[in-house]
Amino acid sequence: MFNTKNKIVLILSAIIIIFIGFYWFFKNKYVKPTQLFKTEKPIKKDLIQYVKASGTLKAKDQISVGSLVDGKVEKIFVDNNDFVKKEQILAILDNGIGDSSVKKLTAELKQSKENANYYEKFYKRQTALYKSKQISKDLYEQYTKELEILRAQVLQKEAELEIKIKEYENTFIKSPVDGIIIAKEIDLGQMITSRLDAKVLFVIAKDLKCMEADVNVDEADIGMVKEGQDVIFTVDAFPKLEFKAKVRKIRYLSKFTDEIVTYGTILNVSNPNLKLRPGMTTNVQINVAQTKNSLVVKNKALRIDSNILKKIAVKLNFKFKKMINDNQITQMDHVWILKNKKFKQIKVKLGARQGMFTQIISKEINNNIDIVNEVTQVERENILLKQVFARPGSIGKQRKK
Repeated sequence: MFNTKNKIVLILSAIIIIFIGFYWFFKNKYVKPTQLFKTEKPIKKDLIQYVKASGTLKAKDQISVGSLVDGKVEKIFVDNNDFVKKEQILAILDNGIGDSSVKKLTAELKQSKENANYYEKFYKRQTALYKSKQISKDLYEQYTKELEILRAQVLQKEAELEIKIKEYENTFIKSPVDGIIIAKEIDLGQMITSRLDAKVLFVIAKDLKCMEADVNVDEADIGMVKEGQDVIFTVDAFPKLEFKAKVRKIRYLSKFTDEIVTYGTILNVSNPNLKLRPGMTTNVQINVAQTKNSLVVKNKALRIDSNILKKIAVKLNFKFKKMINDNQITQMDHVWILKNKKFKQIKVKLGARQGMFTQIISKEINNNIDIVNEVTQVERENILLKQVFARPGSIGKQRKK
Protein backbone atom coordinates (compact mmCIF):
# COMPACT_ATOMS: atom_id res chain seq x y z
CA MET A 1 0.00 0.00 0.00
CA PHE A 2 1.27 3.43 -0.88
CA ASN A 3 0.95 6.06 1.76
CA THR A 4 0.22 9.72 0.99
CA LYS A 5 3.92 10.68 0.91
CA ASN A 6 4.76 8.02 -1.70
CA LYS A 7 1.84 9.17 -3.86
CA ILE A 8 3.15 12.74 -3.82
CA VAL A 9 6.62 11.55 -4.87
CA LEU A 10 5.15 9.51 -7.75
CA ILE A 11 3.04 12.43 -8.96
CA LEU A 12 6.01 14.85 -8.86
CA SER A 13 8.26 12.35 -10.67
CA ALA A 14 5.62 11.86 -13.37
CA ILE A 15 5.33 15.63 -13.86
CA ILE A 16 9.11 15.93 -14.20
CA ILE A 17 9.25 13.11 -16.76
CA ILE A 18 6.45 14.72 -18.79
CA PHE A 19 8.22 18.10 -18.68
CA ILE A 20 11.52 16.58 -19.80
CA GLY A 21 9.73 14.71 -22.59
CA PHE A 22 8.15 17.92 -23.91
CA TYR A 23 11.54 19.68 -23.64
CA TRP A 24 13.36 17.11 -25.75
CA PHE A 25 10.46 16.97 -28.24
CA PHE A 26 10.45 20.72 -28.89
CA LYS A 27 14.26 20.92 -28.82
CA ASN A 28 14.70 18.26 -31.47
CA LYS A 29 11.87 19.66 -33.59
CA TYR A 30 12.45 23.41 -33.45
CA VAL A 31 15.98 24.09 -32.18
CA LYS A 32 18.61 24.23 -34.89
CA PRO A 33 21.41 21.70 -34.27
CA THR A 34 24.67 23.21 -33.02
CA GLN A 35 27.36 23.53 -35.70
CA LEU A 36 30.30 21.56 -34.37
CA PHE A 37 32.99 23.28 -36.45
CA LYS A 38 33.53 26.04 -39.00
CA THR A 39 36.02 26.38 -41.83
CA GLU A 40 37.28 29.26 -43.94
CA LYS A 41 39.64 29.45 -46.87
CA PRO A 42 42.86 31.50 -46.49
CA ILE A 43 42.89 34.88 -48.18
CA LYS A 44 45.58 37.09 -49.73
CA LYS A 45 46.29 40.26 -47.76
CA ASP A 46 48.95 42.91 -47.06
CA LEU A 47 50.12 42.86 -43.44
CA ILE A 48 52.22 45.16 -41.29
CA GLN A 49 53.11 43.90 -37.82
CA TYR A 50 53.87 46.47 -35.13
CA VAL A 51 55.35 46.20 -31.66
CA LYS A 52 53.96 48.85 -29.35
CA ALA A 53 56.00 50.64 -26.70
CA SER A 54 56.25 53.97 -24.91
CA GLY A 55 59.09 56.17 -23.78
CA THR A 56 60.50 59.69 -23.60
CA LEU A 57 62.06 62.09 -26.08
CA LYS A 58 65.40 63.73 -25.38
CA ALA A 59 68.12 65.58 -27.24
CA LYS A 60 70.47 63.20 -29.00
CA ASP A 61 73.54 65.12 -27.82
CA GLN A 62 72.49 66.49 -24.45
CA ILE A 63 75.24 67.97 -22.27
CA SER A 64 75.03 68.80 -18.58
CA VAL A 65 77.20 71.74 -17.53
CA GLY A 66 78.44 71.84 -13.95
CA SER A 67 81.12 73.61 -11.93
CA LEU A 68 84.63 72.51 -10.93
CA VAL A 69 84.86 75.11 -8.17
CA ASP A 70 82.76 76.22 -5.21
CA GLY A 71 81.23 79.66 -5.13
CA LYS A 72 78.22 81.96 -5.24
CA VAL A 73 76.44 82.69 -8.52
CA GLU A 74 77.43 86.28 -9.25
CA LYS A 75 76.17 86.73 -12.83
CA ILE A 76 74.01 84.80 -15.31
CA PHE A 77 74.16 85.71 -18.99
CA VAL A 78 71.73 83.21 -20.61
CA ASP A 79 68.25 81.81 -20.09
CA ASN A 80 66.16 78.87 -21.30
CA ASN A 81 65.86 78.53 -25.09
CA ASP A 82 68.86 80.78 -25.75
CA PHE A 83 71.25 79.67 -28.50
CA VAL A 84 74.88 79.67 -27.38
CA LYS A 85 78.30 79.27 -29.01
CA LYS A 86 81.20 77.15 -27.86
CA GLU A 87 83.29 78.89 -25.13
CA GLN A 88 80.55 81.48 -24.59
CA ILE A 89 80.35 82.56 -20.93
CA LEU A 90 77.07 81.38 -19.37
CA ALA A 91 77.60 82.50 -15.77
CA ILE A 92 80.25 83.74 -13.33
CA LEU A 93 80.86 82.39 -9.82
CA ASP A 94 82.41 84.31 -6.94
CA ASN A 95 84.74 81.97 -5.04
CA GLY A 96 85.80 84.71 -2.57
CA ILE A 97 89.33 84.88 -3.99
CA GLY A 98 89.00 85.94 -7.58
CA ASP A 99 92.36 86.37 -9.32
CA SER A 100 94.25 87.27 -6.13
CA SER A 101 96.02 83.92 -5.98
CA VAL A 102 96.96 84.26 -9.63
CA LYS A 103 98.54 87.67 -9.05
CA LYS A 104 100.40 86.45 -5.96
CA LEU A 105 101.86 83.38 -7.68
CA THR A 106 102.70 85.37 -10.77
CA ALA A 107 104.90 87.63 -8.61
CA GLU A 108 106.46 84.66 -6.81
CA LEU A 109 107.23 82.95 -10.11
CA LYS A 110 108.89 86.09 -11.43
CA GLN A 111 111.10 86.27 -8.35
CA SER A 112 112.00 82.57 -8.59
CA LYS A 113 113.01 82.97 -12.23
CA GLU A 114 115.19 86.04 -11.41
CA ASN A 115 116.92 84.10 -8.62
CA ALA A 116 117.49 81.16 -10.91
CA ASN A 117 118.84 83.38 -13.72
CA TYR A 118 121.26 85.11 -11.34
CA TYR A 119 122.51 81.79 -10.01
CA GLU A 120 122.89 80.40 -13.54
CA LYS A 121 125.45 83.15 -14.27
CA PHE A 122 127.15 82.57 -10.91
CA TYR A 123 127.31 78.83 -11.58
CA LYS A 124 128.99 79.36 -14.97
CA ARG A 125 131.77 81.33 -13.26
CA GLN A 126 132.15 78.63 -10.58
CA THR A 127 132.34 75.97 -13.26
CA ALA A 128 135.28 77.76 -14.90
CA LEU A 129 137.05 78.05 -11.52
CA TYR A 130 136.46 74.35 -10.80
CA LYS A 131 137.89 73.33 -14.15
CA SER A 132 141.01 75.38 -13.41
CA LYS A 133 141.19 73.73 -10.00
CA GLN A 134 140.75 76.96 -8.07
CA ILE A 135 137.80 75.62 -5.99
CA SER A 136 137.27 72.24 -4.41
CA LYS A 137 135.04 69.52 -5.75
CA ASP A 138 132.87 69.59 -2.61
CA LEU A 139 132.19 73.30 -3.02
CA TYR A 140 131.37 72.90 -6.71
CA GLU A 141 128.91 70.08 -5.97
CA GLN A 142 127.23 72.32 -3.39
CA TYR A 143 126.79 75.06 -6.04
CA THR A 144 125.36 72.47 -8.42
CA LYS A 145 122.81 71.31 -5.84
CA GLU A 146 121.71 74.87 -5.08
CA LEU A 147 121.17 75.53 -8.79
CA GLU A 148 119.01 72.43 -9.13
CA ILE A 149 116.92 73.58 -6.14
CA LEU A 150 116.35 76.99 -7.73
CA ARG A 151 115.36 75.40 -11.04
CA ALA A 152 112.91 73.10 -9.20
CA GLN A 153 111.41 76.08 -7.40
CA VAL A 154 110.68 77.72 -10.75
CA LEU A 155 108.93 74.55 -11.99
CA GLN A 156 106.96 74.34 -8.75
CA LYS A 157 105.80 77.96 -8.98
CA GLU A 158 104.83 77.47 -12.64
CA ALA A 159 102.70 74.46 -11.69
CA GLU A 160 101.06 76.30 -8.79
CA LEU A 161 100.30 79.26 -11.01
CA GLU A 162 98.81 76.99 -13.67
CA ILE A 163 96.48 75.46 -11.05
CA LYS A 164 95.35 78.86 -9.76
CA ILE A 165 94.77 80.13 -13.30
CA LYS A 166 92.54 77.12 -14.01
CA GLU A 167 90.68 77.60 -10.75
CA TYR A 168 90.09 81.24 -11.60
CA GLU A 169 89.04 80.43 -15.17
CA ASN A 170 86.62 77.81 -13.81
CA THR A 171 84.68 80.56 -12.08
CA PHE A 172 83.61 81.52 -15.61
CA ILE A 173 81.07 78.84 -16.62
CA LYS A 174 81.40 78.36 -20.39
CA SER A 175 79.46 76.41 -23.00
CA PRO A 176 81.39 73.34 -24.21
CA VAL A 177 79.50 73.25 -27.55
CA ASP A 178 77.28 75.19 -29.89
CA GLY A 179 73.67 74.52 -28.94
CA ILE A 180 70.52 75.66 -27.17
CA ILE A 181 69.89 76.01 -23.43
CA ILE A 182 67.08 73.60 -22.58
CA ALA A 183 67.40 73.94 -18.81
CA LYS A 184 68.80 76.71 -16.58
CA GLU A 185 69.11 75.22 -13.11
CA ILE A 186 70.63 78.13 -11.13
CA ASP A 187 69.62 81.52 -9.72
CA LEU A 188 71.57 84.62 -8.75
CA GLY A 189 73.14 84.36 -5.30
CA GLN A 190 72.87 80.58 -5.16
CA MET A 191 75.76 78.73 -3.52
CA ILE A 192 77.36 76.03 -5.67
CA THR A 193 79.25 73.09 -4.16
CA SER A 194 81.44 71.11 -6.52
CA ARG A 195 82.62 68.30 -4.26
CA LEU A 196 79.98 66.75 -2.00
CA ASP A 197 76.85 67.65 -3.96
CA ALA A 198 77.82 68.49 -7.54
CA LYS A 199 75.02 70.41 -9.21
CA VAL A 200 74.01 70.73 -12.86
CA LEU A 201 73.95 74.42 -13.74
CA PHE A 202 72.77 74.24 -17.37
CA VAL A 203 71.61 71.55 -19.79
CA ILE A 204 72.53 72.19 -23.41
CA ALA A 205 71.14 70.38 -26.44
CA LYS A 206 73.67 70.31 -29.24
CA ASP A 207 71.05 70.01 -32.01
CA LEU A 208 67.32 69.64 -31.38
CA LYS A 209 66.77 68.81 -35.04
CA CYS A 210 68.33 65.42 -34.32
CA MET A 211 66.70 63.86 -31.27
CA GLU A 212 66.25 60.39 -29.84
CA ALA A 213 63.55 58.48 -28.00
CA ASP A 214 64.30 56.05 -25.19
CA VAL A 215 61.43 53.52 -25.17
CA ASN A 216 60.76 50.36 -23.15
CA VAL A 217 59.91 47.22 -25.15
CA ASP A 218 58.26 44.26 -23.42
CA GLU A 219 60.43 41.13 -23.15
CA ALA A 220 57.81 39.16 -25.12
CA ASP A 221 58.34 41.45 -28.12
CA ILE A 222 62.04 42.35 -27.93
CA GLY A 223 63.08 39.33 -30.04
CA MET A 224 61.29 40.85 -33.06
CA VAL A 225 62.93 44.28 -32.76
CA LYS A 226 66.03 44.89 -34.91
CA GLU A 227 68.29 47.86 -35.60
CA GLY A 228 67.22 49.89 -38.63
CA GLN A 229 63.49 49.09 -38.39
CA ASP A 230 61.03 51.88 -39.23
CA VAL A 231 59.00 53.44 -36.42
CA ILE A 232 56.00 55.72 -36.23
CA PHE A 233 55.00 57.49 -33.02
CA THR A 234 52.72 60.14 -31.59
CA VAL A 235 53.04 62.59 -28.72
CA ASP A 236 50.27 64.00 -26.55
CA ALA A 237 50.98 67.53 -27.73
CA PHE A 238 50.11 66.61 -31.34
CA PRO A 239 47.80 63.57 -31.09
CA LYS A 240 46.72 63.73 -34.75
CA LEU A 241 50.27 63.87 -36.15
CA GLU A 242 52.49 60.86 -36.79
CA PHE A 243 56.26 61.25 -36.56
CA LYS A 244 58.88 58.92 -38.03
CA ALA A 245 61.94 57.34 -36.46
CA LYS A 246 64.32 54.39 -36.79
CA VAL A 247 65.62 51.86 -34.28
CA ARG A 248 69.26 52.72 -33.50
CA LYS A 249 70.20 50.54 -30.53
CA ILE A 250 68.72 47.81 -28.31
CA ARG A 251 70.13 47.61 -24.81
CA TYR A 252 70.96 44.25 -23.22
CA LEU A 253 70.31 45.43 -19.67
CA SER A 254 66.71 44.79 -18.61
CA LYS A 255 64.41 46.97 -16.50
CA PHE A 256 61.95 45.54 -13.98
CA THR A 257 58.97 47.82 -13.30
CA ASP A 258 55.60 46.79 -11.84
CA GLU A 259 56.52 43.10 -12.31
CA ILE A 260 57.12 43.67 -16.04
CA VAL A 261 60.50 43.11 -17.71
CA THR A 262 61.37 45.55 -20.50
CA TYR A 263 64.43 46.43 -22.57
CA GLY A 264 65.53 49.96 -23.42
CA THR A 265 65.43 50.69 -27.16
CA ILE A 266 66.91 53.88 -28.62
CA LEU A 267 65.27 55.51 -31.65
CA ASN A 268 66.73 58.15 -33.95
CA VAL A 269 64.19 60.94 -34.38
CA SER A 270 64.26 63.70 -37.00
CA ASN A 271 62.85 67.02 -35.77
CA PRO A 272 63.37 69.53 -38.62
CA ASN A 273 60.54 71.86 -37.55
CA LEU A 274 61.47 71.75 -33.84
CA LYS A 275 57.92 70.71 -32.90
CA LEU A 276 59.17 67.96 -30.64
CA ARG A 277 60.63 68.88 -27.26
CA PRO A 278 62.79 66.97 -24.77
CA GLY A 279 60.73 65.14 -22.15
CA MET A 280 57.66 64.49 -24.32
CA THR A 281 56.05 61.05 -23.89
CA THR A 282 56.10 58.96 -27.06
CA ASN A 283 53.59 56.27 -28.03
CA VAL A 284 55.58 54.10 -30.41
CA GLN A 285 54.79 51.48 -33.04
CA ILE A 286 57.83 49.60 -34.36
CA ASN A 287 57.41 47.98 -37.79
CA VAL A 288 58.85 44.51 -37.11
CA ALA A 289 57.39 42.67 -40.13
CA GLN A 290 55.73 43.62 -43.40
CA THR A 291 54.41 41.52 -46.28
CA LYS A 292 52.35 42.10 -49.43
CA ASN A 293 49.71 39.83 -50.97
CA SER A 294 50.54 37.01 -48.57
CA LEU A 295 48.41 34.02 -47.57
CA VAL A 296 46.77 34.70 -44.21
CA VAL A 297 44.37 32.99 -41.81
CA LYS A 298 42.48 34.24 -38.79
CA ASN A 299 44.43 33.96 -35.55
CA LYS A 300 41.86 31.60 -34.01
CA ALA A 301 42.73 28.96 -36.64
CA LEU A 302 46.10 28.61 -34.88
CA ARG A 303 44.45 27.81 -31.52
CA ILE A 304 42.21 24.85 -32.36
CA ASP A 305 41.89 22.31 -29.53
CA SER A 306 42.96 18.97 -31.05
CA ASN A 307 41.11 16.93 -28.41
CA ILE A 308 37.78 18.62 -29.16
CA LEU A 309 38.34 18.24 -32.90
CA LYS A 310 39.03 14.54 -32.43
CA LYS A 311 35.71 14.08 -30.59
CA ILE A 312 33.93 15.89 -33.42
CA ALA A 313 35.59 13.58 -35.96
CA VAL A 314 34.35 10.53 -34.04
CA LYS A 315 30.85 11.95 -33.76
CA LEU A 316 30.67 12.78 -37.49
CA ASN A 317 32.52 9.65 -38.58
CA PHE A 318 35.32 11.77 -40.13
CA LYS A 319 38.95 10.68 -40.38
CA PHE A 320 41.45 12.35 -38.05
CA LYS A 321 45.20 12.59 -38.80
CA LYS A 322 47.54 14.14 -36.26
CA MET A 323 51.03 15.07 -37.53
CA ILE A 324 52.53 16.48 -34.33
CA ASN A 325 52.75 14.62 -31.03
CA ASP A 326 51.57 16.22 -27.79
CA ASN A 327 55.11 17.07 -26.64
CA GLN A 328 55.72 19.13 -29.79
CA ILE A 329 52.37 20.97 -29.87
CA THR A 330 53.64 23.99 -27.95
CA GLN A 331 56.81 24.19 -30.07
CA MET A 332 55.39 23.84 -33.59
CA ASP A 333 52.82 26.07 -35.26
CA HIS A 334 50.08 24.28 -37.16
CA VAL A 335 46.58 24.49 -38.61
CA TRP A 336 43.88 21.89 -39.23
CA ILE A 337 42.50 21.43 -42.74
CA LEU A 338 39.38 19.56 -43.88
CA LYS A 339 39.44 17.56 -47.09
CA ASN A 340 37.14 14.69 -48.11
CA LYS A 341 35.74 14.33 -44.57
CA LYS A 342 39.24 14.12 -43.11
CA PHE A 343 40.76 16.46 -40.51
CA LYS A 344 44.50 16.74 -41.10
CA GLN A 345 47.07 18.64 -39.06
CA ILE A 346 49.54 20.71 -41.14
CA LYS A 347 52.78 22.27 -39.88
CA VAL A 348 53.13 25.92 -40.91
CA LYS A 349 55.62 28.75 -40.55
CA LEU A 350 54.18 32.01 -39.28
CA GLY A 351 55.05 35.41 -40.72
CA ALA A 352 53.68 38.87 -40.06
CA ARG A 353 50.70 39.35 -37.75
CA GLN A 354 48.28 42.26 -37.80
CA GLY A 355 44.99 42.48 -35.98
CA MET A 356 43.02 39.24 -36.38
CA PHE A 357 45.17 37.86 -39.23
CA THR A 358 48.48 35.98 -39.38
CA GLN A 359 50.58 35.09 -42.42
CA ILE A 360 51.16 31.35 -42.87
CA ILE A 361 53.80 29.69 -45.03
CA SER A 362 53.38 26.05 -46.12
CA LYS A 363 53.60 24.15 -49.41
CA GLU A 364 50.41 22.27 -48.50
CA ILE A 365 48.30 25.39 -47.96
CA ASN A 366 46.75 27.55 -50.66
CA ASN A 367 43.67 29.77 -50.90
CA ASN A 368 41.48 26.82 -51.99
CA ILE A 369 42.03 24.79 -48.81
CA ASP A 370 39.40 24.70 -46.05
CA ILE A 371 40.99 25.71 -42.74
CA VAL A 372 39.26 24.82 -39.47
CA ASN A 373 39.01 28.04 -37.47
CA GLU A 374 36.35 27.23 -34.89
CA VAL A 375 35.22 24.15 -32.94
CA THR A 376 32.38 23.53 -30.49
CA GLN A 377 32.53 21.23 -27.50
CA VAL A 378 30.65 17.97 -28.24
CA GLU A 379 27.44 17.66 -26.15
CA ARG A 380 27.80 15.82 -22.88
CA GLU A 381 25.28 13.61 -21.04
CA ASN A 382 22.20 15.38 -19.69
CA ILE A 383 23.06 16.27 -16.10
CA LEU A 384 19.44 17.11 -15.21
CA LEU A 385 18.15 13.61 -16.04
CA LYS A 386 21.06 12.00 -14.25
CA GLN A 387 20.35 13.98 -11.08
CA VAL A 388 16.61 13.18 -11.21
CA PHE A 389 17.06 9.45 -11.54
CA ALA A 390 20.01 9.20 -9.19
CA ARG A 391 18.31 10.91 -6.25
CA PRO A 392 17.13 8.51 -3.46
CA GLY A 393 13.41 7.88 -3.69
CA SER A 394 13.17 9.03 -7.33
CA ILE A 395 12.10 6.94 -10.34
CA GLY A 396 14.31 3.92 -10.75
CA LYS A 397 15.42 3.87 -7.12
CA GLN A 398 13.83 1.85 -4.31
CA ARG A 399 13.40 3.65 -1.03
CA LYS A 400 15.06 1.70 1.73
CA LYS A 401 12.76 0.61 4.50
